[in-house]
Parts: sequence; structure tokens; C-alpha cells
Amino acid sequence: MKSIVIIITSLLLLNLSACIQASELIISNKIIIKHPPASQIAHSGELIIFKYKNWSYTHEVISPENFIASVDLTGTEHQFIKGIFEKKEREKLPNWLSVLAENFSKKIISNNKRHQKFSVGDSTIYGVYNSEEQHGFIFILEENLIHKFDVLGTNKNHSDFIKNIIKRN
Repeated sequence: MKSIVIIITSLLLLNLSACIQASELIISNKIIIKHPPASQIAHSGELIIFKYKNWSYTHEVISPENFIASVDLTGTEHQFIKGIFEKKEREKLPNWLSVLAENFSKKIISNNKRHQKFSVGDSTIYGVYNSEEQHGFIFILEENLIHKFDVLGTNKNHSDFIKNIIKRN
């Protein structure tokens, strides 16, 4: 009898977990990402992967010690990310770091494509999409954290994703 109860409970839990689908990713006490329920969610190290039928996105919190191999950005990480997108901000960096930010800029903002910059609450958001590679980047700069999202899919997937970055109540 005890084994039957365990089997039934296990089956119920398995079926219940298949029905639970979150539509919000809370990335901080100030920001939420609204998203459709993913077909798969995986976690590996610092990275969370959300997989859909024809597109996916990843989220990670940037570690200033590990974002760039053998470069510790601690204390300059916000300025560095701003410098990737804005020449004026890049000029505030030390020369060697300015060159590095410019190289990143050339990689992710290829062919002089325009990027987006806007605010949600106190957070600054930068986004860029490369239609040839069907790959977009989104950086959310909060006071003490920087979130990085990679969106692999269409420009519409990227645009919809950006529209669903909202202030948390």
C-alpha cells in the first residue's frame, strides 16, 4: 500500500510540474522580464537558458572579474559596458580599456547598426540586434549589477523581448 501511495504521489508531482509555467523572470528587486513559457529551461554555472520552438535567450549576471578573460573590470564594469555603446563614455576609460571597449563595439554593433538605449526605472538598458547572425544582445545596468541577455532568433523576438523588460512593483 505504501509503495502505491509513493507511485501515485510521484506521478502527480511529475504531471503537476509539467503544468507549472512561469511567465516572469525576476532578475532583481527592480526589474522583471515578461516572457512566454519556455519549452526548456536549463541552468549551467552562471547562465540560465530559455529555449522556445524557434528561438532562445540566455541570462547571466556579469562578473567583473570574469567577463573578459584575464581582465578584471571591478569598479569600471558599468563604464566599460556604456563605452561599448557610446563613444563619449568610452573616452572616459583608460586608453587600454577604451580600445578593448571599441573592439567589443565593433563585434556586437557590426556594420554601424544602431543600438537602443532606454531606461526602466533607475536602470539603463542597451540593446543591439544583428539580423545577419540573428543574434541580439541586451545589457541592463542596475546600480550594483549588470545583466547580459543573448537573444538568438528573429528581430521580432529581440524587439518583443526588449518591450517586456518592465519595472517591478
